[in-house]
Amino acid sequence: MADPRELPQQVADLIELAKRYLRQETVDPLRRIGQSVGRAVMAALLVGLGVVMVGMGLHRFLAEALPKGQWWEVAASAIVVVVFLLAATIVARRVRTDSE
Repeated sequence: MADPRELPQQVADLIELAKRYLRQETVDPLRRIGQSVGRAVMAALLVGLGVVMVGMGLHRFLAEALPKGQWWEVAASAIVVVVFLLAATIVARRVRTDSE
């Protein structure tokens, strides 16, 4: 049987052990998950910004390359929309194929 004078030290050790266990099993994994989510959100924002820039650049290029006129501006916009719809379709099919 343990000495009654050791009981406070054992209780303190038990509390410290419980704190370390909770930190190891809850806080640390949540911190790692939070970092992963933060990186994923940042990557998604940067990819989205890149897509917008490419779209603007493609539209500007087509507006300069095609003859001048209001309908040619509309044609340039339509071409950009079609190109991005095709790209989105290809990406969606690849994602669906990879997940199956």
